[in-house]
Amino acid sequence: MWLSSWPGQAPPPESTSKFSTEDTMRALLFALILTCCTQARADFLQDLHTKYPQTKDAVVKKAFGDFYSVVRGNEVIYINEDFSVLINGDVVDLKSGRSLTTSLREANRPKFDPADLHESDAIQVGSGARRIFVFSDPDCPFCRQLQGELGKLQNVSVYMLPLPLTSLHPNAASLSEHIWCAGDRAAAWNGYLLRGVKPVEKNCPNPLQRNAALAAKYRVLGTPAIVFEDGSVIPGAVPASAIEARLAALVKK
Repeated sequence: MWLSSWPGQAPPPESTSKFSTEDTMRALLFALILTCCTQARADFLQDLHTKYPQTKDAVVKKAFGDFYSVVRGNEVIYINEDFSVLINGDVVDLKSGRSLTTSLREANRPKFDPADLHESDAIQVGSGARRIFVFSDPDCPFCRQLQGELGKLQNVSVYMLPLPLTSLHPNAASLSEHIWCAGDRAAAWNGYLLRGVKPVEKNCPNPLQRNAALAAKYRVLGTPAIVFEDGSVIPGAVPASAIEARLAALVKK
């Protein structure tokens, strides 16, 4: 720890150190202040995890003033040292005009290794030279919204990775399995998400656990989440135009 070598440690009386007694006391006081602040951060993390257990896998860093940023997936909040104020929204640095919230989202966005994306664990919807993978929950309203946008894409093979979030949608796991076990998976997937047609109840080996493990590995905490061939991720129900723009940008690289 670099504090252990802080020059505020008083030299022995016979030392030829150029520090005066006053300098030494100032340095010691500064070291104590730094130690206090470091301990406060440790206490903050402990208290944060106690009050909000869901933040145990979040990235927590000092942000500004006495506020900490707490980043979990695509969610960014700010909490001050004594937990009296929580900011849930866009925080802007007025000097630079830069959104701190957007910067934190970008910095903490997962980056997939394309080798971890397996077509065999996905439902192919559409056929084209370009590819995207989408983590999706059949009972997620935003996933249904995105499904309509995916149908507008041209020359794109969309690989749906079923990711039922059972804490929010208790029936999503069984629905995902029934769709996976259907004779025409793509038709069953589109039928349920776009028209509410329930699949025939069937059970069979499926990739749901592998998809959940993959999502956990890359901190995909919500659906939908679109993964591009370079490993970049866009979360949420974005319009087809935004997906096309990202695909076009990849071609230019």
